[in-house]
Amino acid sequence: MRHLLPLLVLLAGVWTPVRAQEVPDPPAMEKIESGAQRLRALIPDLVAEEQALKEKAAELAAATEEEVIEELKQEVATRDQRVRQMRANFRTIATGVDATSYQSEAEASVSWKQNLEDIIAPISREVREMTEGPREMEELRSELAVWEKRKALAGAALARLEELAGQVESEAIQAELETAREFWESREGEAVSQTEVLKQQIEEREASRQTTWERVSGFLAEFWRSRGLNLLLAVVLAVVVFWGSRKAHRMFRRVSPFHRKGGNNLAARSADLAWLIGSILLAVVAVVVVFYVRGDWLLLALSIVAILGVLWASKQALPPYLEQMRLILNLGPVRQGERLVYQGVPWRVDKLNFYCEFSNPELSGAVLRLPVRDVMPLHSRPAPVKEPWFPTHLDDWVVLGDGTYGKVIQQSPEQVVVLRLGGSLKTYPTSEFLGQTPENLSRGFRISSTFGIDYQHQAECTEEIPEVFHEALERVLIEKFHREHIRSIKVEFASAGASSLDYAILTDFSGELASRMNVIQRLVQRVCVDVCNERGWVIPFTQITVHQA
Repeated sequence: MRHLLPLLVLLAGVWTPVRAQEVPDPPAMEKIESGAQRLRALIPDLVAEEQALKEKAAELAAATEEEVIEELKQEVATRDQRVRQMRANFRTIATGVDATSYQSEAEASVSWKQNLEDIIAPISREVREMTEGPREMEELRSELAVWEKRKALAGAALARLEELAGQVESEAIQAELETAREFWESREGEAVSQTEVLKQQIEEREASRQTTWERVSGFLAEFWRSRGLNLLLAVVLAVVVFWGSRKAHRMFRRVSPFHRKGGNNLAARSADLAWLIGSILLAVVAVVVVFYVRGDWLLLALSIVAILGVLWASKQALPPYLEQMRLILNLGPVRQGERLVYQGVPWRVDKLNFYCEFSNPELSGAVLRLPVRDVMPLHSRPAPVKEPWFPTHLDDWVVLGDGTYGKVIQQSPEQVVVLRLGGSLKTYPTSEFLGQTPENLSRGFRISSTFGIDYQHQAECTEEIPEVFHEALERVLIEKFHREHIRSIKVEFASAGASSLDYAILTDFSGELASRMNVIQRLVQRVCVDVCNERGWVIPFTQITVHQA
């Protein structure tokens, strides 16, 4: 009872009436009354436990048998610990202060290994619970195998003793053999008993074992009751926080002074990147908070382990990401608004982020998204205003390096399709199409022709004949294709060939006549022949003249 004296004095102090001028406010009085009621409830249990401890201590002092002494020692230690805990609870309620919080940091030193073990403990416990059934079955089978081996050894020993008993006659040896036989018979009986018990336990476990579907459905039901709802709440809250943060970021861009000039400066990009990283961190914190508030220590421990793993891995993975950050901040080899070539096709850099966006205004559906790691090896350059993004537009007429002549009916980042005269389609990969050095006729084109006459007209070949050809071509071409589509017509003496006097006929047309290029080429030759027929000019042909000495 001497241990109860300080407690009773403290309790009496709690019950002692206070003076009128020191009466606390009603909430404080309610707290004191509540504490007093709890103390009254603890006192009987504490007194009874101390009395029981004294009785067990007296029994321990009077005990003489070793087994009784050991049992009483354990019970006394347990009751003593219980009394200490109840007294600590009494003091905590009476003072409102936890005694453990009085210890300084130096007194309550905890190693980081212990903290890590505390974090991993829920994971280990859950794994043990999940594998408890198979582990118990395996332990039973292993133990059964051990006892069967022991039974076999005992049987072999007894058989050997039976053989020896028939071969010796000495009574002393027979007595010792009998003692050994009794020893091994007891062991064999123990092994047989344990084997039968283990077999029965294994049979009962196998009979009560659930089917695969029952185990899966039970696991899913238990997971949803214990973990699934918490996980769903965490995911939903993380998505809401991240979405809300991005929504706030869009509102911030409208009023931010950094984004007033298009958001392409270093300050704006730094703010965008910092906001994105902050949004991700807030989402992670939201997940951890949900697990903490819901008291799901397993998922909380898994989250902390995952975060620690990411931080540890970032030590090796961070340097490449720093280069990516430089590129996202528009400080790398690729700059926003500039021009780069990717897989042989020119692109305009529209957006630099974790996923970069490129476009080509001349190609159908030409919006390209690439992760920033794929953009790192590329380089861009400033693009002049008048520099074309592609050599052709849709419905342009082109002549390619392989001789293909036709109209472009489709051009995309993957392929360009050319409609040839007669209706056939020819398809090129876009990079290969550019490699054909296409000549675009829809901006205007020139037809160059050569026409020759006989040497007998040499006297009038430089003045009169070119003028006649020019007048005839101008008249016919204007009549056929209208003057606004004909830019120029030139007929000039080109050379005195081996068997003819040759003229260069150069005719320039607007792009509207690109689809008639072959027709115009044939028409120019026809006009020249008609002029020769009208004037009686001889058109030469290749011939061999033999001069005899």
